[in-house]
Amino acid sequence: MERLNREYIALLSGTGSASEKFWELERRMREDKRRGGVVMRMSRSDMELNLLSLLSDGVISTAELDGFSEELREKLALVLRDHRDWDHGDS
Repeated sequence: MERLNREYIALLSGTGSASEKFWELERRMREDKRRGGVVMRMSRSDMELNLLSLLSDGVISTAELDGFSEELREKLALVLRDHRDWDHGDS
């Protein structure tokens, strides 16, 4: 949330009319509400997907998973690496 707050402040402090900044902030907040870490329903069955979403969106870092099992951390790291390789066209 701190990151989002800084981004919103930068947006509001930037150039453009007050109206343009207002509507851009409204659009960004609506978009951000759909992203993990802002609004998320947590359940045990969705835990891995939720953690992947939080990691992918930069809401949390892998260092913040220290309380989880090594097996889960390795699994998430593998999926993230594969996802990033796929996004960059690496094989």
